[in-house]
Amino acid sequence: MRPELLTRIDVDAAVRYILDERFWVQEKWDAERLLVRRSGQQVQGWNKQGQATAVAPALTSALLSLTVNDFILDGEFEPSAYNCWDLLGADGEDLTRYAYGDRYRILKAFSPCPFINVISTWTTKDEKEAIIFELLRKGAEGVVFKNRLAPYQPGRAGQHFKLPFENGATVRVRSVDPTRNSARIEMLDAGIWIEVSGIKVEQGTVEPGDYIEVRYRSASASKHIVQPVFLRVRRDVSDDDCSTEQLKFTGRWASLAGAHSGEYHNDPDDERHLRQAFKS
Repeated sequence: MRPELLTRIDVDAAVRYILDERFWVQEKWDAERLLVRRSGQQVQGWNKQGQATAVAPALTSALLSLTVNDFILDGEFEPSAYNCWDLLGADGEDLTRYAYGDRYRILKAFSPCPFINVISTWTTKDEKEAIIFELLRKGAEGVVFKNRLAPYQPGRAGQHFKLPFENGATVRVRSVDPTRNSARIEMLDAGIWIEVSGIKVEQGTVEPGDYIEVRYRSASASKHIVQPVFLRVRRDVSDDDCSTEQLKFTGRWASLAGAHSGEYHNDPDDERHLRQAFKS
């Protein structure tokens, strides 16, 4: 089981998706990616890499309490809740060929389960604009743009997009100082591991070879990241997720955004208004 992954975009592309009626907005979550399937009394899980992984007892109990005996959910797990945004199958029927909007409407039937948080979705231009600035003000992780017409495609299919509000990256621990609360981190650049920064981290938290998530202020032309902050260890990623391409997203996805504009013609005044609002 492989989950569908998001493509990162910049503000200019995000403006187009706010105005495009095909795209819905959801809050971006930063927890453990987890696909779960219940078959009768058996519950299985898969991580971001499509590898089998354990399902926490609290989530297992919640899934087994449902009256539906056969389903596949996609979302992110944290100790207090399973933040869920997709339903890939139910009662033996494969739903992956359905449009995302249809899958989401069926998914809402799972809302009564207290442990399952079916994440909120905003659909109109005014709703999308309002919630994005509200989430910016409250310091959220970012937003996600979902194409309501898209069938499910595993991997990075270029159908759904993410706009992080802060710079973040997945990196690998290169070395750990045995006497200080610090480590050196590295990223994969054209197939070669390069050191990109030092980072403060409490002793015993990480080991060489661990993958970690960091937030950083900026990235230099030499691919050095400035003021990285340790967020958490990642168990659901690989070397490929540590590429320096994460640091080069400005304008990178503009062609993808244009490919989706098709028959939709946005008002230039609306685009200028939104871009100016983001800058301010």
